[in-house]
Amino acid sequence: MDRIRLLDSHTIEQLRAGEVIERPASIVKELVENAIDAGARSISVSITKGGIDEIVVQDDGSGLTPEDAPLAFQRHATSKIQSSNDLFLLTTLGFRGEALASIAAVTQVELLSRTADAIEGVRVRAGGSAPIETTPAGCRQGTTATTRHLFFNTPPRRAFLKSPTAEGHQVHEVLIALALSQPSIHFRFQSDGREVFHAPPQDELALRARAVMGKEWAQEFLSLPSAEERLAEEGVGVSGLISPPSRTRNTRTGQYFFVNERPVKSQPLSSALSRGYGELLPAGRFPLGILFLTVPTDQVDVNVHPTKREVKFQGERELLQIVVQSVRKTLDRANLFKKIDLPASDLPGDNRQTDSRTTGLSRAESRALDSAVPIPDPADYPRPQRRRKTAASYGARSELGLRLLDKPLVHESEAAPPSPAHSPLWQRPDGTEFRVVGQSHELFVLVEVEGELWIVDQHAAHERIMYEQVLDSLQHEHSATQPLLIPVTFELSPAACSALEELHDYLVQVGFDIQPFGGNTFQVQATPAYFQPADTSALLSELAEARAEGQSDNSIEAKQEDLAARIACKVKSIKAGQTLTEEAMHALVKTLLDCTSPFTCPHGRPTMVRYSVRQLERQFDRR
Repeated sequence: MDRIRLLDSHTIEQLRAGEVIERPASIVKELVENAIDAGARSISVSITKGGIDEIVVQDDGSGLTPEDAPLAFQRHATSKIQSSNDLFLLTTLGFRGEALASIAAVTQVELLSRTADAIEGVRVRAGGSAPIETTPAGCRQGTTATTRHLFFNTPPRRAFLKSPTAEGHQVHEVLIALALSQPSIHFRFQSDGREVFHAPPQDELALRARAVMGKEWAQEFLSLPSAEERLAEEGVGVSGLISPPSRTRNTRTGQYFFVNERPVKSQPLSSALSRGYGELLPAGRFPLGILFLTVPTDQVDVNVHPTKREVKFQGERELLQIVVQSVRKTLDRANLFKKIDLPASDLPGDNRQTDSRTTGLSRAESRALDSAVPIPDPADYPRPQRRRKTAASYGARSELGLRLLDKPLVHESEAAPPSPAHSPLWQRPDGTEFRVVGQSHELFVLVEVEGELWIVDQHAAHERIMYEQVLDSLQHEHSATQPLLIPVTFELSPAACSALEELHDYLVQVGFDIQPFGGNTFQVQATPAYFQPADTSALLSELAEARAEGQSDNSIEAKQEDLAARIACKVKSIKAGQTLTEEAMHALVKTLLDCTSPFTCPHGRPTMVRYSVRQLERQFDRR
């Protein structure tokens, strides 16, 4: 092995720069954060070839004096902190004093800056190992920083950069986060001479999101409580925007998190956001969100990563639970109906505006009302009487030895607790009236509402009802049980046995009576009253194995929700293909709408969708 030796200063600078400057987006982040810390009210960013060839960041902040400008290029020179104690009381985005020094180590930099009370400004040039040049210059108040030829002196690192398009996308993402974090600052972003976004100062986060990401991205978002509605005992505020469960992605790219206005990447915060959706979120999907956390500065450490993109919290579990509850509260009070807009067909009427006078085609000229087309008389088409099929009606099929069974008829008592006052017309607390009009294909319950038609998935609806009943029994420790005439015995792997012990108290609260039966074998002597005993061993094995493999969250709330969702799948629920009586349909819909979150089943599938009557009318050429 070679002897230990000190590295030369040039290599040291290159290594240090590599910790901070990874790509053009890193430069943009550091320069814009400096502009924000300088009190800028307007920031303009322009890049060429994804920022590889050139980056220009211009601001109207406080500027630098001729004495401070060259000093800012020195390693660990900063005006943000004076001692290590200040690291835990930070209110600025930058503080390390490494940004300009690292940028100058791998690019050619020119800095123009002037303070408000100065007659002339200062120009500073630096790049690689060349000495810093300082000259007087005429310029506007504020600072303009220009970098050219990234990694000009380290060709191997330049070779690892992606295409200009991909690097430009990374710059765009960084600026989106910074613009969202500072809605009171005017942001402008140009790439290769083309304006990407222009975001003037805005008071509302939704308007800023629309300006930087487009109206399609920001539509239908739900607002979290404002930062002032914080929990006083924790001193933590949570605010922002989240997407409805119907708008998700298969990656976390649409999530933006801010801690004390600092953009951060945080896996725990992302997990807390998803946990807030709980069973509303389909498997493998992630919500979109813009979340702001206000945390006491002495309870957050921002000095854990060279680029300041990661943070650590004191009392992280309690903080994350606040995020979960804030998201859940917002979703609980939102209208999460899945609305379907029927696509326009090729009929002439569908291509017209609501007012036919705007198209030149009158309703009398519509093909559907043409005089050559006879108007059907309903009496010409008698509705066939529905008959229950029997084995004899199938003729030759009986020769196959198949025993045909009638579809089960579900009564009200199996769907939900009976209502004290039965009526075909119900009214929600918000005054919305609806009427159950029938069942379709033994799959859906049709509900009429003023201006809309709701279609309820009977199986998903009953799963939601059972899920909330199980969750309620877990949270309030009450449940009816049914002793088993013949106990159910099952065996688990050693790891799953330990996991089952963790879940034992929760299972008892639901109504299970599980006893050890020697070795890795267990015996179930009682189950919840609503549970199918034949599914007991499969459910408990599934729960224990999932816990052993670390597939579920360790928080109390997550354990309860996971257990409730799995049990809801196994209960004696209403299935597709079952005929419901009129009373059962009424009870099902009423109980569903009484749920805390009636819009999805425990697995994120919608329980009901709604169709606009106006859209339906267009399909019949009525508009």
